[in-house]
Amino acid sequence: MEKNDRVIPQIKICGLTRTKEAAYLNQIHAQYAGFVFWENSKRYVDIAQAEEICRCLDKNIMRVAVTVSPAIKLLGQIELAGFDILQVHGELKEEILEKSRISIWQACNLKETADIKKFLWHEKITGYVIDAGTAGSGRTFDWAASRQILEKARTTLMAGKTWILAGGLNSQNVQEAIQIFSPDVVDVSSGVESDCGKEKALILEFAGKVRENEKEQ
Repeated sequence: MEKNDRVIPQIKICGLTRTKEAAYLNQIHAQYAGFVFWENSKRYVDIAQAEEICRCLDKNIMRVAVTVSPAIKLLGQIELAGFDILQVHGELKEEILEKSRISIWQACNLKETADIKKFLWHEKITGYVIDAGTAGSGRTFDWAASRQILEKARTTLMAGKTWILAGGLNSQNVQEAIQIFSPDVVDVSSGVESDCGKEKALILEFAGKVRENEKEQ
């Protein structure tokens, strides 16, 4: 694919923890904002904290609730808080699929290429997130080894669904990632943050790299 023919993916900034970070997403017109509801994550927020940040987000930005093997109780809290998408790592329980009233993104932490077989097909699953073996680690999965199997999955299981590329993305490698995979969405977290949380300059730089050729299209 020639550089000028690259698909311009949408942008998801994941792991918001402070209200001022909402302004950074508003400035770049991000399409998705992710909030981590897993207590073992350093980016964990509770529902009340997430709602406070969401009040500062542009209404056009989709709210994504990032979970790990969520229970029905958490699903109910997420829906009540007005989230648009439930992102599920770990086990995606049948009762979640049955009872969810919002779209679901199933995530796969790709430790080896065979892990892609963990994806399920269900009408409520509207997107698939390909993440690194350890979520939030700032490391990529093996792009070269995974390219062929992911291309095949896009024409079979993922056909007609949103495909989200995550895992170790940053302003230095996101253009290469787009050239290799042509994802619908690029999902970044550690690549745009410091020890204090998300950094405005890094988010602006990341968005600039993603959309570098947008005006030429």
